[in-house]
Amino acid sequence: MAYAILRTAKLKSAGNIGGSLAHNYRTRETPNADEKRAHLNSHSMGTAEEVKQAIEARLPEKRRSDAVLCVEYFIGASPEYFDQSGDKDGSRYFETAKKWLEDRHGKENVIATSVHMDETSPHLVAYVVPLDENGKLNAKKFLGGRATLSAMQSDFAE
Repeated sequence: MAYAILRTAKLKSAGNIGGSLAHNYRTRETPNADEKRAHLNSHSMGTAEEVKQAIEARLPEKRRSDAVLCVEYFIGASPEYFDQSGDKDGSRYFETAKKWLEDRHGKENVIATSVHMDETSPHLVAYVVPLDENGKLNAKKFLGGRATLSAMQSDFAE
């Protein structure tokens, strides 16, 4: 039986965002990635710098010093999914996952996505600015506590 995988990380500084982007765009050494398969990766934006600028442009001017600036989503599936579903490259799965993020958080808040095919299991990484309907950064509303995260993972799996 195949399993859906959904993880989140709170990025609270430009340095956190830059480090994550350096990994995703392979501008720093990534030991768990196969360089020979890096050409199979795809990104919704051309460079890490473009993503960083788009995130910064979406952020409100006034915010708390400890605010979560961006939520990084990791979306994958167990190997059985890719082997048995007929969606070997995961394109259908990742497109559905992106739509789920946009429906849940607003298309304008889903800044960029990357699909990595150069690691053991294909996966999608998405950068989402946690702006609520009042234009304030509100990661708590997006992610909540343990119960909210658990419910979100169940909803995603469905």
